[in-house]
Amino acid sequence: MPAADSPPPGFYAPDAYSGRWFWIGVALLAVVLAWYVWVWWSTRSRPITIPPRITPDRLTRLRADYARQIDLVVAQAEGGVITQRRAHQQVSVLVRHFVQEVSGIHAPTMTLTDLTSSGARLSPVSRVVGALYPGEFAPRATETVAGAALVAKEVVARWS
Repeated sequence: MPAADSPPPGFYAPDAYSGRWFWIGVALLAVVLAWYVWVWWSTRSRPITIPPRITPDRLTRLRADYARQIDLVVAQAEGGVITQRRAHQQVSVLVRHFVQEVSGIHAPTMTLTDLTSSGARLSPVSRVVGALYPGEFAPRATETVAGAALVAKEVVARWS
């Protein structure tokens, strides 16, 4: 008769798994957990950051710099260095980047419809961009960029 603590005849204990399978399982669980953490971290809503107030002396420098750049674009267009269409595009980009630098509004990525529907704060910018759109996108080149550049310089001079 077999001893009480011995297994019955014909019964074999299961083979033990290798220790590496345990660590492979732990690693797979860690990868899955890391994936969930990364997805959560990369898609969470971030707090809205308010750009720091711009100092008056920096605002003065930015206004002068952007007005000079607009004048340079107009001079290049009048001198035939760049086309009128290209000049309209560059003036539009300059005004939009000025607004972004001064106020933090992402104007370079906004369409004319976005600018117009954004309210009174961006209405001067939407007027400038609206004046520049025909020169940028019309089938035929327009005569001059000087008029739109004056309006753009006005916005740069008054924006705060």
